[in-house]
Amino acid sequence: MKSIPKVTIITVVFNAEAHLEQTIRSVIEQDYPSIEYIIIDGGSTDGTLDIINRYQDRINYWVSETDDGIYDAMNKGIRKATGNVIGLINADDWYAPGSISRAMNIMQETGAEVVHGAMLIFREGRETMVKRGPKKLDNFAKGMLLNHPTVFARASLYRRFGLFDTAYRIAADWEILLRWWLNDISFYVDDEVIANFRMGGISSRRLRESFEEKHTIRRKHHMYTLLDRHYLYDRMKFLIPSDILLNRSIDKLQKMEPSC
Repeated sequence: MKSIPKVTIITVVFNAEAHLEQTIRSVIEQDYPSIEYIIIDGGSTDGTLDIINRYQDRINYWVSETDDGIYDAMNKGIRKATGNVIGLINADDWYAPGSISRAMNIMQETGAEVVHGAMLIFREGRETMVKRGPKKLDNFAKGMLLNHPTVFARASLYRRFGLFDTAYRIAADWEILLRWWLNDISFYVDDEVIANFRMGGISSRRLRESFEEKHTIRRKHHMYTLLDRHYLYDRMKFLIPSDILLNRSIDKLQKMEPSC
C-alpha cells in the first residue's frame, strides 16, 4: 500500500481572536487523512489563546511567545514541522474545503515541488474577486505573483535553500519563492480556489517599504544590470495615493477575473 505523505500546516497568529477560529476549523475539517497542525502565536493578549486551547486536541504543536515578526514566526513553525509538504495559512485567512487533498493529488500526479492556485479575496467581509495564480512565472522579477496562502511546498525545499530571510519585513514570502524559481524548482498552478484571503488596509509607508525591499531583493539575486525597471515603475505608482492605487488594482483584477 502506497504511503500517504504527511502535510504540515502552519498558522502564524497575533491578537486575531476575531478570525482565528475560522482558520483553525478550515484546517481541522479538511478531508486529507494525514495533517500535522502547528500554531505559532506571537504572545497574544486578547482571546486568541482561549481559542487555541479550545482546539488544542486537534493541534499537534503550539507555542505563545514573542517573535521578531511574521517571517520569524513562520521559520519557528517550519523548524518544528515533520511533514513531507508544508502549507502556511495565516490567522486572517482560511482554506477552501478539500483543498489540501486536491493540492496533494496534483503534487503526486505531476511531481511538482510547489503547488499553488486561486485565492478568493474578501474585502470588508464581502467576496471581492478571485485572484488566480499565473500560468507562467516569466515575469516573477516584478513581484509577488503567487497567492502565498495557496502555496504547498515540499519540506525538502526549506532544507535545500533555507528558510524565510527575516531581513525582509514585507517581501520575504516573495523572496523565498523567487529563490526556488531561480533554482529551476517546478511550480504547478491550479485554477481552483485553494484559500480565502481577508484583505486589510495598506499604508503609504508600508507601500514604500515594499518597493524598497523588492528593489533590494532583485539586486541581491542579480535580476537587473544597470537599471531596475520594476523599481522605477513602483516608484511612479507611489505618486498615486495608496487607497486609489489599491482600488485601481482591485478594479483591474475584477475585470480580468470576476468572482463567481
